Amino acid sequence: MIICLSGLPGSNTSSISKSLALQLGMKYMPKEVILKKIASQVKKDIAELEQEIASETFVKKLRELILKEAKNNNVILDWPLACWVMNEAELKVFLYSSAKRRAEKVVKREKLPFSDAKERIEKEEKELRQNMLKLLGIDIYDVKNFDLAINLDKVDLEGAASTIIRYLKNLRKG
Repeated sequence: MIICLSGLPGSNTSSISKSLALQLGMKYMPKEVILKKIASQVKKDIAELEQEIASETFVKKLRELILKEAKNNNVILDWPLACWVMNEAELKVFLYSSAKRRAEKVVKREKLPFSDAKERIEKEEKELRQNMLKLLGIDIYDVKNFDLAINLDKVDLEGAASTIIRYLKNLRKG
């Protein structure tokens, strides 16, 4: 089974992905782990590989790696790109919340002043949107590619994880 999670910067996608992986007994694979494995396969460093993310060759390698991992383990992918290229995923989840709430989470986690956290969140979001549009033609705000969208302004980390688990149980029933 493949589950993909994506979210705007500061949405706690990693924390929710890790929690789900633990609760479901699945392998957690964030972007860094995926890039490291592909870099090792193609004998390139990660910085060099990141320049090729928009290429068909890279997407093919990404898909091959994830499908191979999913044969051996059930995997939870924490990378927006994976959500867009993995049509085989049983579940794709988009996590979102307001810029204010995401900045508040960064303030707590990293002890930054609110204005710095909000500025950083907005900058990361703008860069992510521009890069995904420019490189891959993907609008990060378009949730049509996802099975489930969760507003993190309404639920906490555990609430999001339990919502995803309930959704999975209902998928299996149907």
